[in-house]
Amino acid sequence: MKTIKMSVFALSALLAVSCSTTENHQQAANATGESAKEAKMEAVEVQLDSVKTPADALARLAEGNARYVADSCLNPHHNSKRVAATAPHQAPFAAVVACSDSRVPVELLFDQGIGDVFVIRTAGNSVNDDVVMGSVDYAVEHLGVKAVIVLGHESCGGVTGAITESGKDDDSKVDELLSVIRNDVKQYVGQKDSLDAAIRLNAKTQVERIMASKHVQKEVAGGKLVVKAGYYNVHSGKVDF
Repeated sequence: MKTIKMSVFALSALLAVSCSTTENHQQAANATGESAKEAKMEAVEVQLDSVKTPADALARLAEGNARYVADSCLNPHHNSKRVAATAPHQAPFAAVVACSDSRVPVELLFDQGIGDVFVIRTAGNSVNDDVVMGSVDYAVEHLGVKAVIVLGHESCGGVTGAITESGKDDDSKVDELLSVIRNDVKQYVGQKDSLDAAIRLNAKTQVERIMASKHVQKEVAGGKLVVKAGYYNVHSGKVDF
């Protein structure tokens, strides 16, 4: 009987040691994984802080979007240290003119953080307005961004309304908004099946409008700036430039 009790005790002790060892290994593995992630994040933050050219800016945006699509976001520059560092001034490396659509969270889909991207959002991502174009000029002239991206997106409500709606509501500014967008995609009005083409044309037209600025032209000609259209797929999360 004593032998049986001793055997049970020994087995229990062995299992306890085994479980403890497994737990320690798991904790060590978790710690290693966290350390690796922190190292990657620090490397990305260094890259973001050293964007020198338009090519660098586009690469950082593309790499961040690839992480977002792969569910492997590193969330750089998302801490109190970054808040303190950017409080005295901002130096974003890119400006993004995007739609106000809640499915297009610009910083998230490019896996960027505080102070990295200057975001200008309007329904339909149109710059046919002094306030919006003035914001773009501010980003270029005063903040020195290396890239300006006009980001259209799949299923854009603004462009959808512009090519399908024709009613007039005097009590709402929505119709004025749609009218502005409609003027930029005239060839697709009444063609709901051409929505994607209209969205891409709208973004391209805004790029042309931005490029009409003499200061922007000078920066682009000098190799200091790139202005591009992008298309965001709300199903996959991917951005195509």
